[in-house]
Parts: sequence; structure tokens; C-alpha cells
Amino acid sequence: MVRRHLSLICLLLILVVTTAGCQFFSSDKKVSADHERFERIVQAVETLSSAYEQQKFDAIQKLMLPLQGFQDLERQIRRDFDTYATISLNVTIERIHIQKERIMVNVRWEGTWQRSPEEAPVTDQGHGLWVWSGTKDILLAGVEGAMPFGKADR
Repeated sequence: MVRRHLSLICLLLILVVTTAGCQFFSSDKKVSADHERFERIVQAVETLSSAYEQQKFDAIQKLMLPLQGFQDLERQIRRDFDTYATISLNVTIERIHIQKERIMVNVRWEGTWQRSPEEAPVTDQGHGLWVWSGTKDILLAGVEGAMPFGKADR
């Protein structure tokens, strides 16, 4: 009987230690926070692409860090909106690399720009790097490579 109680106590003790250890070493909170940030990054890319298609300059500006270097990019986007009646853009995320607050998103894009329904559309495609910054608020910090923006100037 004593032996049975000891076995039961040992089994309960092992169960308690195992359960406590699993909770102590659990990375669910870290994974959850990383996953939430990943979702915010994907949402930022989709929002930028959609705002460009819908020609919503204010929405695009809200996604950008207030940096001096964005003046040329903003000018190019405005010129696209002034030049083309419709813009269709398909952006695919190929890779996301996160380094603390800096986020590098490799994108592949293809788009169609059309001045008027009577004119033939212009199509183009390319690869680029969209650099974002932030943990809670994800904001555009830079662009590199072939970009869909500034099509009117090319």
C-alpha cells in the first residue's frame, strides 16, 4: 500500500514538473507576437499596393516614414496618378527578412497602367525590395530595385 502511494506521488510529481517545465519553456507568446508582426507586415504591403491601385495618395503617405528621401518617390506617385486613369497592380511577397525593427520585403510585381479606355495599356513587371520599419506600426522606410511607382516618368 505504501509502495502504491509512493508510485502515485512520484507519478503526480513527474506530471507537475513536466507541466510546469513545458509552461516555463513555452515560446507561445514569442511565436504569437512574431506572427502578429508578420501579419502587420503583410497587411502593410497589401495596403500600399491597394492604395496605389486606387490612387489614394493620402493612404500611401500614412504608410511612409517622414523621410526627406521620399520626396522623389511621392512626386513619382503623384505623376502616375495624374497620368493614368486606371492602375492595376499585383504584388507578391517572395521573402521577408526581419532584423530588429528593420524589415526587408522582397516583392515581385506586375502591373498595368492605362491613360484612357481608348488607349492600349502599358504593362510592366519587376522585382524590388521594400524596406519597412517598426514593430507595432509598420511604416515604409525605403525602396530599392525595380519599382512599379514612377511609371509615368519612364
